[in-house]
Amino acid sequence: MPEEAPEDRPPVFCSTGRLTRHQAGIVNRWRARLATDRPLPGTEPVSRAARMLGLDDRPRASCSDCIAAAVAALLAAGPDPMALARCAEASWQAQRDAATGGRDAAAAPVYPGAGWYLPAELADVHTGLRDRAWQAAMQARHQVADDAQQRYPGKDQATSRALWYQSELARRGIPRRAARVPRGVIARMAIDAWASHTPDEVCAAAVAHAAEWHAQPHRARRDMLKLQR
Repeated sequence: MPEEAPEDRPPVFCSTGRLTRHQAGIVNRWRARLATDRPLPGTEPVSRAARMLGLDDRPRASCSDCIAAAVAALLAAGPDPMALARCAEASWQAQRDAATGGRDAAAAPVYPGAGWYLPAELADVHTGLRDRAWQAAMQARHQVADDAQQRYPGKDQATSRALWYQSELARRGIPRRAARVPRGVIARMAIDAWASHTPDEVCAAAVAHAAEWHAQPHRARRDMLKLQR
């Protein structure tokens, strides 16, 4: 059976994971603009005849395209793998804090996530970055473990060695957990990175992304619910 051609590979479904209040508000603004029947700056409005056929001036993109465009921009910028590993660690800690009574904190990820699709070609880059982040954090932990062993080599120094190891991880900002970075972490980083973009700018990027990667652009649903109220 012939191998699947690269251009025929289906997009990869991802989720942002649960969002913070700030992130949910950003995505809500994007969704609201997608549902607004108004041409984006620099585009011509549809004709009256076209409206009679059911067309309108909503951006020809979906919320998935907004998130995917933001992620694509982040990947193109080449983020530091260790920064990604640190973000994953912070997200994990915020989830733990929210589960033990910290749901009202600004960093608490308690709002519903959003699903999105990433083209297979970009998904490969996405996966590679997550792998490099895991490897960077693992190598950094191994280095600290080696340093701890040199500083406290004796069997009777095991407690001091362990305490120094943990404190040094914290001092150097090295994630403690060995878990791989979830897909949603990069999406949440991308949403934060585009917080200062206007909804028009984001939707224009989403339209360009949809035109490049979709045979038929998705459209925003009129009945999309807000991620927060």
